[in-house]
Amino acid sequence: MKIATRTIGALVAVTFLLSVCSAAYCAESKLKPGSKAPNFTLKDMSGKTYKLAAFRNKRVVVLDFGRFICEPCRVTMKNLQKLQAKYKNKGVQILAVNLDGAMAAEKVPEAIKELGLTYPVLLDTEYKTFDAYKGTLIPYVVVVDTKGIVRYAHTGFEADLTTKLPIIIEKHRPPMEN
Repeated sequence: MKIATRTIGALVAVTFLLSVCSAAYCAESKLKPGSKAPNFTLKDMSGKTYKLAAFRNKRVVVLDFGRFICEPCRVTMKNLQKLQAKYKNKGVQILAVNLDGAMAAEKVPEAIKELGLTYPVLLDTEYKTFDAYKGTLIPYVVVVDTKGIVRYAHTGFEADLTTKLPIIIEKHRPPMEN
C-alpha cells in the first residue's frame, strides 16, 4: 500500500509539473549560452547597490536565483560557498539573487548566517531580474563572462555543480597576476 501511495503521489507531482512547465517551454525559458546577459541593479539587505555592468571586463559573475525557503536552493548556495572560498579574489564574483519576496526581510539575514554565506545576497523582491533572465524554475544558476555574455544557464538542482562550474569559470575568468 505504501508503494502504491508513493507511486501515485509521484505521478501527481510529475503531472502537475508538466502541466505548469512543459519540457519544451522550460528549455526555451532560460537564457541561452552566447546571449547577452541583461544588466541589472539590485540591493543587498544593507542597501548596498550592485550592478552587473560594474563587473564587466573584471570578473566572471555567477548568479544564483533562489529562495531560502527552498531546500534545493539552500544546497546550491552551500555549494556556491565552496566555490566562493576557492575563487575569492581570483576574477570571479558569486551573487545570490534572492526571490523570497515579502519574506526576505525575515529569511535572508537568518539564512546568510545559518549557511555561512560570504558572497552578496541581492534582493529581487519584484522578480524583475528573474524575469529578465527568463527564469521559470529555481534554483537557476547563470554564469556571465567578463564581456557580459551568458556562458552557462541551468534550471533546477544540479548535484555536480561544484565540478561543472570551475571548468566554465576557468575558461572565462580573466588572467590573474601571481
